[in-house]
Amino acid sequence: MATQSFDEMMIIDTPEKARNLEAAFWEAERRGPLNLDHIDIEEELRRGREFLKNNPNWLKEAAAAAKARLIERGELPGSDE
Repeated sequence: MATQSFDEMMIIDTPEKARNLEAAFWEAERRGPLNLDHIDIEEELRRGREFLKNNPNWLKEAAAAAKARLIERGELPGSDE
């Protein structure tokens, strides 16, 4: 699904879409390469492990919250409740 929407988004079929793509290209050129030298990978991994240790049910809770939002908006197939 993500690939499909990306492919649909990348169809440049109007002058406005072409201008937006060109503007995004030049803005990226102006910014230059992405620099991640300031990130301490070991610290990020440590914080991630600590988060998982302190929040063992985070994925179940996030999935339940996402499902509830989809049901509330009527976007979950088969949720005619």
